[in-house]
Amino acid sequence: MSETIIKKIEKRINKFPKGKIIFIKDFAGIGNNEAVRQSLKRLVEKGKLRKLSQGIYYKPQEDKILGAIYPSIENIVKAIAERDKARIIPTGSYALNKLGLSEQVPMNIVYLTDGSARKINVGNFTITLKKTSPKNLSIKHNLSNLLVQALKSLGKNNITPAIKSKIKNILKESGEISQVESSIINAPLWIQNFLTSIIKEIENE
Repeated sequence: MSETIIKKIEKRINKFPKGKIIFIKDFAGIGNNEAVRQSLKRLVEKGKLRKLSQGIYYKPQEDKILGAIYPSIENIVKAIAERDKARIIPTGSYALNKLGLSEQVPMNIVYLTDGSARKINVGNFTITLKKTSPKNLSIKHNLSNLLVQALKSLGKNNITPAIKSKIKNILKESGEISQVESSIINAPLWIQNFLTSIIKEIENE
């Protein structure tokens, strides 16, 4: 392996901000994939990089009090989506948690994607990217996606008055009611009806 390749990669890494998620692709043109992979392995051993998962690295970031700061799950998934030019949306219990409808942080975090299906182990968490049809990714508005996926996870018959009240407050505080109203036309009919009824209640207050 050429020392020049390692030096070129290290020079590029030095320009990256701390905490940046890094892929082999970030060093295209410096060397072939195997040479880059071996160089990254050496840089991990030197402490210049940390390995998150197979083929996924990040530039170390430290806090004087907290110590090592790891990239968030969202940042990791967003970086993978950007690399693969894929769409992603959080689903299930993770969508519930992000909305504040559940305090439980799932150990297996599931995202729907039109990119490659894969599982990534990061610390104690598993990120699952689940291949889905374009229809399930047709909603482009972030809050609408979270609401639809959270409600799908709960199911029509498990929506309590407390959950309805929380969703109503989420919508009121979001300032995005009109975007939600126009985005949910591709959601299941019961979800459309449920969210539309809440929006009408808000408008009539």
